[in-house]
Amino acid sequence: MMLKGIGFIFLLITISTMTHGIVLECYSSGQNCTFSGVRIDDISTEVTFRSSGSYYYNSIPRFFSFVDSVLLEVPRRIFDTFTVQSLDVNDCEIESLSRYTFEKAKELLWLNMSGNTLTELSNYVFSGANKLSLLDLKNNNISNIEEKAFYNLGLLTTLLLSGNKLKAFDDVVFSHLPMLKKLYAANNELETLQSALFQHNPLLMVLFLQSNKLVYLDKDLFDGIEVMEYLWLRNNSLTSFEFNGLKAKRVNLISNKLKKIKLVPSFENLFLSNNSISEITADDFAELKLSRLDLAWNNLSSMDGIDKISSLEVLDLSHNKIGALKLTSFANLKKLVDLNLEETAITNLQHGTFSQLTALKRLDISYNKLNRIDFDIFTSSSETEEIYIEGNRLKEVNIDEIHKIFPNLKKISIADNNWNCSFLTRMIRSLNALSITVGGFKTENLINDKTNVKGIYCTDSTNPLADWNVTVKHLDKYLNASAPIEDYSEIKQIMQNAIDDINRFTDQRVAIANKSELLEGEIYDLTKKVISVENEIYEVKKTILEVKMAQLANATNETYVSNDLKKMMQELNDLTLSKLKQTKEEMEFKIYQQSFKNDKLDEKITETTGKLLAISKQIDQSRGSLFLSHNSMELKASSTADNTASSGTGSTQIMMVMILCLLIALLVLVVMATYRSRMPCGRKRGERYGTSNTLATIVDDI
Repeated sequence: MMLKGIGFIFLLITISTMTHGIVLECYSSGQNCTFSGVRIDDISTEVTFRSSGSYYYNSIPRFFSFVDSVLLEVPRRIFDTFTVQSLDVNDCEIESLSRYTFEKAKELLWLNMSGNTLTELSNYVFSGANKLSLLDLKNNNISNIEEKAFYNLGLLTTLLLSGNKLKAFDDVVFSHLPMLKKLYAANNELETLQSALFQHNPLLMVLFLQSNKLVYLDKDLFDGIEVMEYLWLRNNSLTSFEFNGLKAKRVNLISNKLKKIKLVPSFENLFLSNNSISEITADDFAELKLSRLDLAWNNLSSMDGIDKISSLEVLDLSHNKIGALKLTSFANLKKLVDLNLEETAITNLQHGTFSQLTALKRLDISYNKLNRIDFDIFTSSSETEEIYIEGNRLKEVNIDEIHKIFPNLKKISIADNNWNCSFLTRMIRSLNALSITVGGFKTENLINDKTNVKGIYCTDSTNPLADWNVTVKHLDKYLNASAPIEDYSEIKQIMQNAIDDINRFTDQRVAIANKSELLEGEIYDLTKKVISVENEIYEVKKTILEVKMAQLANATNETYVSNDLKKMMQELNDLTLSKLKQTKEEMEFKIYQQSFKNDKLDEKITETTGKLLAISKQIDQSRGSLFLSHNSMELKASSTADNTASSGTGSTQIMMVMILCLLIALLVLVVMATYRSRMPCGRKRGERYGTSNTLATIVDDI
């Protein structure tokens, strides 16, 4: 550990080579003295130190360090020359320590020997350094510590042993450290800890044992400790965690093999993600003081017990199969500020579920199966600043009142949904206008090679396959993965989502087909009405012409008669042409009507043919079964001639039925071909009856 001294540092190193050793001299105007580039390749080389002269009290060097140096062992003569309070010899390739190295280090408070190549600590190796408060031995190769290695270090409060090769501790190795408060032993190879290991360390507050190979811990292991601030046991293989008299505030058990956990009143922060927990117990949930609980990536199927911890402020239940939420799930969790329900198999949200969460500031309901979200459900959570709704099946949401429901909203994450592109554009524009940041904050890379709005995927209504592209794109990481797949649950879920989307696409196609058929019927009815109206107009025109003929018969003025006669002849000619046109359109309509019926008949004939072929296949299978039965009976010596004849007769009957069905199918196909050959050429079902000109004529005449 490097400590900063007082005053300006002026460094001058003098290295004098003598016959049997070297002399190190340091000139300093402050309390720090650093030796750089010292190299001692032979352990027999004697190193001595020389003071530069008199110092003022505040400039006496007390904190010494070696940088870019090779020492092989700690130069003990430094304690003869200076009053050393701090010594930093990290990364100096020190291989060993002798029993006499620190015999004169009576004022030494901090010793940093990290990053060297020590392999063991012998008994009494730190004798003389009785005032030592911090000892840093991390990142060496220590595999053995003798039981009295820390003897006489009664004032030691911090011991760092992380990053070594320790497999076990002697049960009394820490018994000589009554003032020990912080012990770091992470990243070793520890498999077990003796039950009395911390019996003489009642002040222990910080214990870091993460990344070891611990499988089991005795229930009395922490019995003598008053209160621990931090107990870090992540990345081990613990299958249980239950202790007598455990009093720890912050406990980290991430990435173990726990199946259940018992909560105790002392817990304030508890990290349990990446286990297999399916059961949570406590003597009394109401007495718990737990403010933060992380249960992500476990096997929970409900919130039983959790819903009673009224002190909770941060709750992470992500990646559990919680399923449907009850109206009372969060009724007692009125202090919740951060709630994470990512990928918890939620399918719907009910009004009243979140009504008690008045202090909520962050809500994550991403990657569930939500088809719709009504933000009115969160009316009580007006303090919310961040919302995560990505990874659902949302196409649209009502954002008209979002600024009233969430007046403090600063961020909303919406990627990986089925947004309609037009709606997504409007939504982003509206939210940006309210100074709300919009994006996909969990998505590593925004999408640029598919339809998107500002990198957020959306569906184009003109693309009928767009609904399931969102699901299929999640398969990329499996298709391109180099390592074998160990857990198929996620890929199964993705495939199921794809199947659901394909089924939805099929339903859409059926609905479109039904609408098309309905539209054809409406066009048919409209065409009939148009022809009926034209008939009525024709009759009206005919009546008007007859009236004019009668008036002409009574007229006396020849000029008048001649002009009217010409006009009437023209109208009669127009009426005749109109009638001919109408007759032609009626004939075309009848042809279209007949074509429509022919298409329907074709569909029925095709369907009937398929059924006949299926029946023929079944008959053929039955015939085969009967033949096999018949052959089997012939092989039996006890079978009679009558049975053989009966079997032959039955086979003949089956053959006749099959031939008859095939003839019927052939006859149907011939009828279909003949019927099609009589259909008018050039008229297809897709060509609709043209009504634009006729309608225009009706409008003009009326």
